Amino acid sequence: MRLFVALPVPVAPRKQIAEYCHTLAPAFVPGRPSWVLEENLHLTLHFFGELDQKGAATLQNLLEAEALNCPPLTLRIGNLSVLPSLRAPRVLYIHTSIEPEAPLFCLIDRLRIIASQIGAETDSRPWKAHLTLARLKEPWIPELTSLPAAPKLSFNIDGFELMQSRLDRAGAIYSCVRRYAFLTYSR
Repeated sequence: MRLFVALPVPVAPRKQIAEYCHTLAPAFVPGRPSWVLEENLHLTLHFFGELDQKGAATLQNLLEAEALNCPPLTLRIGNLSVLPSLRAPRVLYIHTSIEPEAPLFCLIDRLRIIASQIGAETDSRPWKAHLTLARLKEPWIPELTSLPAAPKLSFNIDGFELMQSRLDRAGAIYSCVRRYAFLTYSR
C-alpha cells in the first residue's frame, strides 16, 4: 500500500478552500489543472511510498510515539504560489505557516528517520508547508497578483493521519488508515 503522513484540514476551512478554488478555476483553464478534491485537501508531512503489510504495521507502531512528542498545531493560510517555479509551474498551492514550528520540524525529521529505518522512501529536501490546490498539465498560470486573495483562515490541528493513496484513472483516492492524536496537556 502507498502510505503517507498528513495533517488533515478540518471540514469548515476545507469547504472555504474548495470554494476559493472554484473562484480560481476559470483563470487557470489554459494550464489544464487537475484540482484536488475538497475531501482530499491536506498537508503532507512525509510520503513513505509503497509498503507491504509488515512494513505498514511497523510504521503504524512507530508513529504512535511520535504523535505524543508534538503539541497541537495552529495553521494559518497564506498566499497563492506555484512549484517548482513561476517559469515552470506544475503545482498550484497556498503557502501555510504552522505554529509551534520547532516540534513540527522535529516530527518531520523523525518521520524521515522512521522511513529510513523501515526501508521506505525518504526525502532530504527542506520541508515546505503548503496546501496543494491543483496540479497543472500545462506549465501556464495567470498573473497571481491579479487573482482573488486566499481566504485568511487559521485553524487548530490536534493530530496527524496515516493515509493510503490508491491511484485511479480519475486521480488519487485517499483513505485514512489510522489517526494519531497529538499530546495534550490537562489543566
